[in-house]
Amino acid sequence: MAINCESKNGVGLVTVTGALNALVVESFHKQFGAWFDSQPGMKQVVVDLGGVGFIDSLGLGALISVFKRVAERGGDMRLVRPQQAVKLVLEITRTSRILHTFGTLEEAMRDAGC
Repeated sequence: MAINCESKNGVGLVTVTGALNALVVESFHKQFGAWFDSQPGMKQVVVDLGGVGFIDSLGLGALISVFKRVAERGGDMRLVRPQQAVKLVLEITRTSRILHTFGTLEEAMRDAGC
């Protein structure tokens, strides 16, 4: 798993590649947390899952944790480009009801106010 965090027009863009599973969630939490803490005004976050081919329950929990941290600031998180296997997990667990998903980065950024 690799994670890249950046700010784009005031919106946080978090790009994840590789599996998001039990083996990497601690690293995901640390990297995201350090970056997010360094961005005190950041309220909108887009997580690009286009490079994630597999997610397990702990990976799903990591996404929910990010959602909660952003919501604590009064913000919102959007998921973009989930591959079919990831989309299926989001749908089966009904997580897609709280984590808004978009097909393109442009749609997600526009919804975030960019």
